[in-house]
Amino acid sequence: MNRKILITDELHPLLQEGLEQDGFIVDYRPAISAEEVLEIIHDYEGIVINSKVYAGKDLLDRAVKLKFVCRAGSGLEVIDLDYAKRNNIISFNSPEGNRNAVAEHALGMLLNLLNNISKADRELRNKEWKREENRGNELSGKTIGLIAYGNTAEAFAKILKGFDVKILAYDKYKPNFENESSLHSIFEQADVLSLHLPLTEETKYMIDYAFLSSFKKPIWLVNTSRGKVLRTIDLLQAVNEGKVIGAALDVFENEKLSSLNETEKKGFEALISDNRILLTPHIAGWTYESKKKIAEVLLEKIRAIQKL
Repeated sequence: MNRKILITDELHPLLQEGLEQDGFIVDYRPAISAEEVLEIIHDYEGIVINSKVYAGKDLLDRAVKLKFVCRAGSGLEVIDLDYAKRNNIISFNSPEGNRNAVAEHALGMLLNLLNNISKADRELRNKEWKREENRGNELSGKTIGLIAYGNTAEAFAKILKGFDVKILAYDKYKPNFENESSLHSIFEQADVLSLHLPLTEETKYMIDYAFLSSFKKPIWLVNTSRGKVLRTIDLLQAVNEGKVIGAALDVFENEKLSSLNETEKKGFEALISDNRILLTPHIAGWTYESKKKIAEVLLEKIRAIQKL
């Protein structure tokens, strides 16, 4: 019996090589469209997806042979987890593979933000020599508030330890962990807020104007989690009012720039025109090392479920 796996995005070749060694027939099709996946999914025992394909009811109903769905990365919002479970389809992700990369990127963005590095670079390239205007802030001595404490937040906390900072972490669903704190304490003490939330119905737009207004001190904000946990228009208001000193965003509400509606275009224009906001195009976790690690994690987990 042919055991076929479909890989729909570009991944490190060791995943395909390992699966083929285990006897799978692997269709590696990183250029495939979501619509094309629907046409052929009935033939596969497993599928590896990233963000292009949504494994929802439409796909899962057609996937008559499907036993597992793998997410290359951390975000499980691309899978209808409840529907998959009801259909005895195993779903899993690979946050262990890119957690260090995300943590390092978050640190880089935060240090850049505190010290006006990108802003000063742009000014100097324009032959503007501004020292006092770009006087920075040291990370040492700051209190860092982490919202959610999964793989990436733990990795971020680990590399922050060398900076003589105080770490407070809030996670509604994870009791008794290192750096555990209440949300109230984060509101009272934090100088920096770093978001590590998954995107769920509960967390969608959790970080809104009321949330940002709850901090006792003005804060710097870093979001390397999911764009829709933070309401852009509310962030912009908080920045303009001084509640947020500066923000570093690697993720956005709508990451398909060609499909922005008028409101989204206005918000994006406001983001890119504000020197207090640092932007990168969802590349936290996007390293050569994490590409290999994600493939290694997925291969290990696929092998584990074959033993069940």
